[in-house]
Amino acid sequence: MSINKDLEKKINQFPGELSDIAKLLLRDLEAGRKSHTSIEEMIREEIRELVLEEEGKCS
Repeated sequence: MSINKDLEKKINQFPGELSDIAKLLLRDLEAGRKSHTSIEEMIREEIRELVLEEEGKCS
């Protein structure tokens, strides 16, 4: 359980939406609702969206 507490502390330090997304993904993984592959795909999609948003701000 100490690992989960340490992980939760680290996740809480993530900025804004990333913290919320990480918590949701962790809950889904722990509950067995999503596979590792599915979660990896969701993370990649979120990263793509964040990169596109940042590129739009810089243009």
